[in-house]
Amino acid sequence: MLGSDYAQAFEMGYSATRRFLLSRGAPVEEAEEIAQAAWARGWEYREQLRDPGLVSYWVNSIARNLFRARFRAPIQTEIEDTNAVYTLDLDAIEVLRLLDRCSQRDRALLEQSLEGYSAEEIALSEGITPTGIRVRLLRIRNSLRGQLNLSLTAGAEVS
Repeated sequence: MLGSDYAQAFEMGYSATRRFLLSRGAPVEEAEEIAQAAWARGWEYREQLRDPGLVSYWVNSIARNLFRARFRAPIQTEIEDTNAVYTLDLDAIEVLRLLDRCSQRDRALLEQSLEGYSAEEIALSEGITPTGIRVRLLRIRNSLRGQLNLSLTAGAEVS
């Protein structure tokens, strides 16, 4: 079947396919979607059509099969209990908040320390002495402690 013949058949047969699906109980939006999909699939396989005069019947059978396939799909059910309980790891959230207050360099040092790397291991990657790493980590922790104390006292004054 030529493309122009199929296009002409589509113009005349699309609404009939849609009505056919509606008569089978398909909702309006679904009937339009299935009819369009059936005509698109017919276009893909139009060389298999033996009698071009039966194109509408052929596409309607494709549409019927697509509509039936909808019933073979797994059933989707809604969740009954929408009051799900979530647990939050408050310690992890607090650590992330603390890390957000640091510069990138300080954050990288703290993350390595929290991951369990020793001062010696961190010193090798940073090119600083282990004592320098320990001092730097101490200063970072003291700075964070000071920031936390300021925010806690500011929060207490607001309340």
